[in-house]
Amino acid sequence: MKVLSNLYLWVNDRFTAEPQSLLVEKGIIIEQLPYPVPEQYKQLYQQDFAGAYAYPGFIDTHTHSFEGGLYSLGVDLSIAKNIAEVLELLSAESAKKTKDEIIFAWQLDETSLAEKRFPTVPELDSAVPGKPLLLRRIDGHSCMLNSFARKQIKDLDTDREILRGAENDRAVHYFHSCLTDDRILEAYQVSAKLGLQAGFCSLHTMIGNAQNSITHYELIRDNLDQFPLRFILYPQSFNIEAALNAGAQRIGGCILADGSIGSETAAVSEPYLNSTSRGVLYQSDEFWQQFINEASKHNLQVAVHCIGDRAIRQINNVYKAIPATEELRHELIHCELTDDALIQEIAISKAVPVMQPNFDLLWGGENGFYAKKLGIKRSQIMNRFATLLKAGITITGGSDWYVTPLNAAQSINAAIHHHNPQEGLTIAQAIDIYTKNAAWLNFEEHCAGQIKPSYVADLSIYSQPVEKETSQLCYVVRKGEIKYAAQ
Repeated sequence: MKVLSNLYLWVNDRFTAEPQSLLVEKGIIIEQLPYPVPEQYKQLYQQDFAGAYAYPGFIDTHTHSFEGGLYSLGVDLSIAKNIAEVLELLSAESAKKTKDEIIFAWQLDETSLAEKRFPTVPELDSAVPGKPLLLRRIDGHSCMLNSFARKQIKDLDTDREILRGAENDRAVHYFHSCLTDDRILEAYQVSAKLGLQAGFCSLHTMIGNAQNSITHYELIRDNLDQFPLRFILYPQSFNIEAALNAGAQRIGGCILADGSIGSETAAVSEPYLNSTSRGVLYQSDEFWQQFINEASKHNLQVAVHCIGDRAIRQINNVYKAIPATEELRHELIHCELTDDALIQEIAISKAVPVMQPNFDLLWGGENGFYAKKLGIKRSQIMNRFATLLKAGITITGGSDWYVTPLNAAQSINAAIHHHNPQEGLTIAQAIDIYTKNAAWLNFEEHCAGQIKPSYVADLSIYSQPVEKETSQLCYVVRKGEIKYAAQ
């Protein structure tokens, strides 16, 4: 047994008035004690946290941790201001690589470049000749390849330079599949390190090609113990048999009902501004009915990416018709554009919106990206955290990392300070979507997500409450052991 002492504890939606201590044995909280501890406990090993503020260990319920770790080792294009800087960054990375190494570049937002466009393939070839280059847009739903990379994919039958939809997925998963097991494990080790640095004890992560392969799911499943934080795995595939054979309890993640707003492939009821396009429904109603029904029969929790209101309604209509939806806690990943009627339909289905506060932080507001793509009126009904909760719907918080930053404090504050004041959460509600609600989504509400006896001793510890600007992450404790300590 050990004692974690001198901590203000987040209990019953507030911090304790005085510092407290936790008696921990084998990674489980045995008892909450005062500080200083009573005499009979003073012989135990004590870790003194100097009056820091401890939350239940934060859980991110939607990440692409493989890509996040892999791309963090590549080229971050978010700092580029123009095409010339993009090419300079790519050229510098190319100079470091051997001929056979794949160059991964990410975080390209063409709307933030001076030219307001993607680079051309000839421009990419000039920066990276003779080596494969995969360049991904910030939302992950568009990508580009240089000519060398395009020649590697025999079934890439298109002249389009910017790849979207199925072409995007085919290109991305082709180059991911070329990696060795050691490189894959390295990517997850990087993700685990970055997750801890971001304040998280656990990350839900998708593994699969979003079609019929669960790719390296079993490799990570069999190596979970080697990572310092907890990965909760989703076989991201339509292959129910493979998921069951791998021992999975859920299926999906970013199996796609639609695309993204940035690529104008999210399926919306009314056209995008200055366009006749209403996005894309990637599958038919009949397809989803068959898939979700079959998964439910096998007691698999289903998670489907749906951003636009047309796609959300398509998936939610299937969930409404399945009695097991509430029992299995089926997920609406992202669930961004919802009018009042659609929210009431979600309340009926008992589905769980798995949402990303950073989407509003980065793209909300009257002059934000949502307004530019959909108009101000529709931008006001994006990411409706408060309204969903008021309707009795349980929501959870994620980052969609690598798409947006992996940072617990930033995400919580984004949920509190929504661009639409009517949709902002209270501090307690924002904490809940990354703790209690997240544990409930994983069917662990009786053993995780709170600081109390018999619950796992996972803690995210800050110098001040996270809503304060001066707050800094100090420690992350996983099963009673310090896994991250700020320098």
